[in-house]
Amino acid sequence: MAFIGNERQISVAHRQDYAVSEELNAGSGETDKVIRSGVPSSTFWHFEDFNFHGDFFLTVRLPTAQVNSFSQVAVSICELNSDGIPFIGNAKMEVHNVAPHGDGRIIVRAEVHWGSNLKVRLNYIIVN
Repeated sequence: MAFIGNERQISVAHRQDYAVSEELNAGSGETDKVIRSGVPSSTFWHFEDFNFHGDFFLTVRLPTAQVNSFSQVAVSICELNSDGIPFIGNAKMEVHNVAPHGDGRIIVRAEVHWGSNLKVRLNYIIVN
């Protein structure tokens, strides 16, 4: 497994427990289950282009106004042609895990199933 991006290695993944504000712990009137949802206050996008193949971790750092531990982050991956235009080629590509952090980091684990480096793009949608 290779590590690329701002951090060259990820040593040990630690489980972190976060306190949830009282307003997010409100119970529903019908089921009294905890509600962990709300109206989005902001939406951001970001992308990273690079050459790679195999399994990798990529860490991006964005301002904490855009990313926090409760951000909803969706990441997609695609191949780029020689002009930098996204397309679907013969290589299978997968995003495995996405983890937003309170300090503005988003760590992505993904894989490019190909025998040599391909130009790829990770697209991020971040909702707070």
